[in-house]
Amino acid sequence: MNRKFVMGLVLSALSFPCLAGSVVVGADSPAAAMDAEAVKRVFLGREASVGGKPTVVVYQKGGAAKQAFEGKVLGRSGADLAGYWSKLIFTGKAKAPEELSSDAAVKAKVASTPGAIGYIDDASVDGTVKVLFKF
Repeated sequence: MNRKFVMGLVLSALSFPCLAGSVVVGADSPAAAMDAEAVKRVFLGREASVGGKPTVVVYQKGGAAKQAFEGKVLGRSGADLAGYWSKLIFTGKAKAPEELSSDAAVKAKVASTPGAIGYIDDASVDGTVKVLFKF
């Protein structure tokens, strides 16, 4: 194979991480599996409850899980997503989502907060959370 071609493939793989992630809630949540559209409604503030509890949406501040989730599921990212949420908050249509710094922080929050929903890398899933959707 051409050396430049191989290097191009390697750089492309590094630029676009192939992260497998999961949307999670606390292990004891009555919430059921969701499809991509239902997940999108929740994470864009259009759905007010998860598992019969008021929704507490938890985003990650940065990292590969955030990029993968926003790109694969929401189809929005960065300034576009921030602008979207600013408009909802300003008009009183939604409460700002929480932003936490890591998979561990998101997992701890959703495990201890009824109605909380977040996303983490599949490698971080354990018995404290229940997977509702994989991306």
